[in-house]
Amino acid sequence: MLRRFALVLRTLVSTAGKDAVARAMPLYMGLGLVVAVVFGGNGMHPSQLTGLAGASLPFRLALWAVWLLVAMPAARALLRAPATFFLRALPVPRAQLLAAHALLLAVAELPWVALWAIGVGALDGPAAGALAGCAAGAAAVAAHGMLLARPRGARELAPLSLLAGAMLLGAPAPLLLAGAAPALVVGLRAAFVRAPEVAAGREPSLIPSAAPALASLSLAYLTALVRGHRAVLVRAVALAALGAFIGAAYARSIGPLADEPLAAASLVALAPFVLCAGAGLAGPVLREERRIAWLLAACGAAAPLRAGAAAAAVAAPVTALALAHGAAVGALHRAAPLAALRVLGGAALAGLLLSAVALGCVRWSVREDGRDSSRVLLTVLAAVVAATATAWTLRELALAAWAPAAAWLAVPAGARWSSRSRGRGAAVRERAAR
Repeated sequence: MLRRFALVLRTLVSTAGKDAVARAMPLYMGLGLVVAVVFGGNGMHPSQLTGLAGASLPFRLALWAVWLLVAMPAARALLRAPATFFLRALPVPRAQLLAAHALLLAVAELPWVALWAIGVGALDGPAAGALAGCAAGAAAVAAHGMLLARPRGARELAPLSLLAGAMLLGAPAPLLLAGAAPALVVGLRAAFVRAPEVAAGREPSLIPSAAPALASLSLAYLTALVRGHRAVLVRAVALAALGAFIGAAYARSIGPLADEPLAAASLVALAPFVLCAGAGLAGPVLREERRIAWLLAACGAAAPLRAGAAAAAVAAPVTALALAHGAAVGALHRAAPLAALRVLGGAALAGLLLSAVALGCVRWSVREDGRDSSRVLLTVLAAVVAATATAWTLRELALAAWAPAAAWLAVPAGARWSSRSRGRGAAVRERAAR
């Protein structure tokens, strides 16, 4: 039995596990960088964050919502990977399959477990911290299972209600663990059974018939994102929510801030997340650009037009998320109207500029030589470090430092790299045909 379970676990790790790592790695790397800044040195302690969550219902609700959004791409990849559907037809007990999936989901929830274990353990002792971490991890796994299962009927809605009540009321760790157990079993089983049933529906066109060429091409890329890459959009929303939450939590932990320090803290929290979100959106947009390169060439679309359309397609959702970030930071910090407008404007401009930087990093890294993923990871990580350090040292003047790089990467460099990548793609296709 143990050997069979080990084989099942190994199969899941080599299929769904690889997919989950590819989807979640940018999120977790960005999270790790911000955690190192916020919780390191003279920053917050995890006990302050967990204490705020225990004392405030809105804060607790926001904290749970942010984490569920952040870890959702990894959970979806682990439970809905098509490469694992064949396991359902094998003579393997259902309990072993569910246990293997639950174990991998628990690994994905480890940052959440560590937050509660360290935060509660610092105040109530290691034993209480370990129990709080286990309860938080079990509740997160159960919540992800329920969200992916789309509960039906009283048999599934009752455990979901029990879990939601325990989470929202801030129940002690033993009660939270007891409330999560039924939802964990029911939700995980339902999500596992219904995974092959998930199908995409038809959607109306999002492209106006009379739009100019730049707008039409940008909307075509956005339509491809909405229809074929919703997980990428969810990750971008999760990153924006996490950045807003961390920025507001940090500002709130050190007391009331004036207009300039609050705007600077918002930029420091926003920069890594908006770069990771922009890089995640840039990948599908550039793949669509390469896929229709022959059509663009036949229509006489110039390289600057292609580069500008790709930049606009990435900048539109990223800027919207940055605006939401700024609004959330201002609301959670209860800033004055002028301070909130300052934070909102800075966040919107940062989203516009850093989306171009992220697109440029991804476009430069993609060379179709088998090492694109590692190059994208390293260049985006370098951009995250540089942008965060610039925002930390220069405060709002960092926007002026980002502007030249964004302006150059958006169109001139983008057009040149786009032409080169089209030439490389044609050479690769010619070699393959030979």
